[in-house]
Amino acid sequence: MTRTRYSAVIFDLDGTLIDSEPVFSAVAKLAALDFDRCFTDQLYLDLVGLPGTEVEKGIVDAFGQNFPLNAFRERFAEYWLKYVETHGINVKPGVLEMIDCLDGLAVPYAIATSTPRDRAVHSLRLANLQDRFEFLVGGDQISNGKPAPEIYLEAAQLIDTEATECIAIEDSKVGVCAAVAAGMYTIMVPDIKPPDPQTRNLVSEIVPTMTAVIKRILHLIKT
Repeated sequence: MTRTRYSAVIFDLDGTLIDSEPVFSAVAKLAALDFDRCFTDQLYLDLVGLPGTEVEKGIVDAFGQNFPLNAFRERFAEYWLKYVETHGINVKPGVLEMIDCLDGLAVPYAIATSTPRDRAVHSLRLANLQDRFEFLVGGDQISNGKPAPEIYLEAAQLIDTEATECIAIEDSKVGVCAAVAAGMYTIMVPDIKPPDPQTRNLVSEIVPTMTAVIKRILHLIKT
């Protein structure tokens, strides 16, 4: 039986390439306090990886229909900008080595992120990765966000590769669902939220670190 080999890689961004989830969590808590609300760790975990509209729905469900969502959104953006401009954003261990490996093999790659494109590009700049990623699809550039497959299909098209020939690297359940639905070989590198049984059954494999993913990529990729 011939083993499938792959020719491209599609990355999630937050929690996969950059260590931004702790920043988002801290900023959400600060912004919520300004409106006398407590943004709990559990609420944040429930919302990780979801598209923006679903995140906002989850916030309203938690804080009530009268919660001033627009004001919260503005306050969140202010706190986020202040924090990242001061502290930057850390790159996840192994990411630079992974990119160097793909460049050395001339393997195309892209980012498929639920984060709006402009914010995602800004995050890449703050993490000093802006020159390493030419192709990126943001959550505001598609109609149906994760867990729908659209964003992964769009990213594959952007690098002129069949989705079934792509390896997706994800850290969240909704991202895994999106990549699997797109027909991609999906590797999960868990970040702040461990995989539940459903995710374990869906994902192609679970790898503990991006550094360990490099070996898997070398094994799976078509060269």
